[in-house]
This record gives sequence, C-alpha cells and structure tokens, in this order.
Amino acid sequence: MKHLFRVACVLAVLLAATSAVAQTADSAGVLNAAFVCTQGVFNSELMAPYDVLQHSVFRDSLNYILPFIVTEDGGPFTSFEGLTIAAHHSFETAPRIDILIIPSSENSMGADLENSRLMQWLGEQVSTARWVVTLCDGAFPLAATGALDGRVATTFPGDRDRFAEMFLKVDVRYDVRFVVDGKFITSVGGAPSYEPAFYLVQTLYSQAHAERTSEGLVFGWDLGKVPHLIVDH
Repeated sequence: MKHLFRVACVLAVLLAATSAVAQTADSAGVLNAAFVCTQGVFNSELMAPYDVLQHSVFRDSLNYILPFIVTEDGGPFTSFEGLTIAAHHSFETAPRIDILIIPSSENSMGADLENSRLMQWLGEQVSTARWVVTLCDGAFPLAATGALDGRVATTFPGDRDRFAEMFLKVDVRYDVRFVVDGKFITSVGGAPSYEPAFYLVQTLYSQAHAERTSEGLVFGWDLGKVPHLIVDH
C-alpha cells in the first residue's frame, strides 16, 4: 500500500511538472531554462541553480524563468549521489531554449566529450541561447564546443589546471567563484552553485527580485561579497 501511494505521488508530481512546461513554454515573458543532464550529474550543480530560477515565478507570475530538464533520450537518469531523476524533454522534444545550463557530471571531462550527439546538440543550443551557464566541470563540454575560445572562464578549483591544458584558447581564472564573459557564466560549482543563478536573476530582473528570492531560500545573497569577474569587452 505504501508503495502504491509513493508511486501515485511521484506520478502526480511528474504530471504537474510536465503540464506546467507544456502550458507556459511558449508564453510571452517566460524564459525557458534548460538543464542538460547526463548520467552521474552532481546534485548541487543541478538543484541549486534550478531552485533559484524556479522561484522567479513567485516574484512575477507573468515574467519569470521556467526551468526544465533535458536528456539525450528524455528518459530518467541517476545522479552521482544516487538520486533517480525524471527528465521533461529529450533533445528532439525540447522547446525553445533561452537559458542553457550545463551542470557538472562525473563524465564531464571524459565520456560526455566523446558523445557526438550530445556535443552536436550542445553546439547548436549554445549558438542560439541568450545565456549559457556552467557549474563546476560543466565548463568542459562548453569549452569543447569552441564557444569559450578567446574568452575568460573558470571551473571547479581542482580541475582548473586540466581545463587550461585542454583548452589553450581559454583564459582560465583561479581567483573567483564565477566569471561572466558576454552571455557565458562559468562557475566553480559545489555549494556556491546558487551564486551564478542569483546573478542571472538579478541581471534579468532586479537586485530586489534576487534579494527576495534569497530571503525565501535563507541564502543571504550579496553580489558585492562574492568573488567574481565580469569581463568588459
């Protein structure tokens, strides 16, 4: 009985999420934010920014960010920490993407880069998205598309040397938690994964908007206290 109740609850949540995406994906004032996920994604890099962006609907029900998860086949995946997560879309069914988010996974520096279908899809979406955000080693597949050539970026602190060695045309920064270069926001991941999402919300809407969400999440957002770099071209 408990098992049936649990299944019913999960199905209700999935149906509600799918319905919300279907109803608002093409609405005026709604920005679609796609989290592209692969097996072994790290919980923090997916859930922290997802939480911040999803809360934007509570600030303005007509102008907000609609987050959803995209996987190659639209099927469920398992996080590095063992959570099974359902996707909203496959590469084929994903709606217009205004904000592309690439969270880190255990394969971001290896197998994901060798997945030709993933890399082709990323390249196409990166070229058309208004904003592209990476968390932790999500910077590796982004850099592999060539989009960061000649730009400034950062990634997980322990992988910055490898990032610099693999992508010689990227100016890698070691002294900040996130970098904004044009439409690209790269970040260190982990617990600070909330920060690039708060920055994006503040930039798209207002400081007051971001601060109200930070109060709701008990985060204490203050851009001035976060080591970051905004590249001035």
